[in-house]
Amino acid sequence: MATLSTIAAFIPIVAVAVLLLVFRVSSHLASVAVWALTVALCALPTAFHMSFVEGVEATLYALVSALPIVIVLSFGALLYQVLSCTGAIDALAQRLASAFRDEVVSALFISAALGTGFEWASGFGLGIVMVAPLYRLLGRREAQVVKLSLLTQFWIPWGAYGASSLATAELTGIPLHVLATKSALVGWPLTYLYLGLISLISGGWRGLRAHWHLVAVSATVMGFVTWAASQWLEPSTAGGFAAAAVGALLWWYARGRRPGHGESTEERVPALRLWRVMSPYALVVGYLAAANGVPAFHNRLDEWGTWSLQRAGAHVSFLVSPGVALLLACPLAVWLLSPNGKRAEVSRRAVSATHRQVWRTVLATIAFMETSAWMERSGMFHVIALDFTRPGVIAVLIASPIVAALGGFVAGTSTASNAMLSPLQLQFAQFTHLPVSIFAVAQNVASAQTAYIAPSRITFATSFANELGAEGRYMRQLAPWSLIAVGWVAIVDILVWAVHG
Repeated sequence: MATLSTIAAFIPIVAVAVLLLVFRVSSHLASVAVWALTVALCALPTAFHMSFVEGVEATLYALVSALPIVIVLSFGALLYQVLSCTGAIDALAQRLASAFRDEVVSALFISAALGTGFEWASGFGLGIVMVAPLYRLLGRREAQVVKLSLLTQFWIPWGAYGASSLATAELTGIPLHVLATKSALVGWPLTYLYLGLISLISGGWRGLRAHWHLVAVSATVMGFVTWAASQWLEPSTAGGFAAAAVGALLWWYARGRRPGHGESTEERVPALRLWRVMSPYALVVGYLAAANGVPAFHNRLDEWGTWSLQRAGAHVSFLVSPGVALLLACPLAVWLLSPNGKRAEVSRRAVSATHRQVWRTVLATIAFMETSAWMERSGMFHVIALDFTRPGVIAVLIASPIVAALGGFVAGTSTASNAMLSPLQLQFAQFTHLPVSIFAVAQNVASAQTAYIAPSRITFATSFANELGAEGRYMRQLAPWSLIAVGWVAIVDILVWAVHG
């Protein structure tokens, strides 16, 4: 019976992989099919049977949890379309091209500094939404746009002001600064992996060899600043300090380099003034800084814009969401950047283009989160985790990051994965009589290593590169690097156990 339950619990995860990787089904169709399959498993008289009321609660929980992500995606795409229709994205791309003439240095700045900075300030995949259009306007190939924008997510334990770390800390009882500091130490070597991967994707092996020293220094700075801010300052600020430090380093490096042989030193000055182009971005950053950094303002927004479904266990604060900041930036962009008499036309074109761009992605995001909620409520994740514990302590230490990674892959967000699976990590600690911090750190770091290759996140990126339907291909290309990162977390678990023992 236990074996049958384990097989049934794995069916939705296997179905996702088969549909996307083998049959190459579009993610929005695959997501609906897998959700329907999960509902069927929970409706049948299996070990995961759920009553009608439990099913409704799981559905409502997923819908409310998905709303902030859907809002960020929708209004982020709308802002992109407004900026695109007015030529602002083109102007910003020209500025970046003139400041960073080297493609590898440019990619490191956009993905490792700018993208992770946006992700720290908001979470919910905003880094993808903000940098994918820049890569596209810089003339990067579609595959580069998708992969480089996805790699803005590699530092998401510190995204959204460390929301995923906070969720893990609250559910495991580990002090936040302890969890964040240890997570930074475990994740530090992964900065070398991901910054090297960014260089490899943007410039090939030749580009990586030519810039290995810059990659090494940037990764060292990013890891050290994250660890130091988590240890001695406030963990919620660590991601922002790290992004700023790496950005300053890369900017200084680019400013100090002369144009190479054959490169033109002439710069085409964009027609739009830079302050106009940057004003919508400044509004987004300013709103998020005030909403998250000013307690009185945050509490008032939380009081006015919170929607709770207590029975379903769902709680979301809409006015604190980055989606609201993106929405406010849209009319500002129309007003500042549209030619006189053309504002209504620009608005209509942007709304129409946004609808065409995001409806499939919105559907996929909701359906995958529904699948995750039904799996969690029915006990599928619980069965998978407990079956991993049967062989013994080492198996549990290996299973801990694997379970976290499965959660990140299915949910598409490390915060949701941590909220779902941190109680299981506590059970792992009780089973092995090892410190809870070992498993809490594994959950915190490993869940982030698969969240960026989750079907819902990949669909984010493909929607900005006209690559919808190719999600399986990008998953196959990025999954090996993700597995290497999860494997590293498992190795650290075993090493810590060996020292502890």
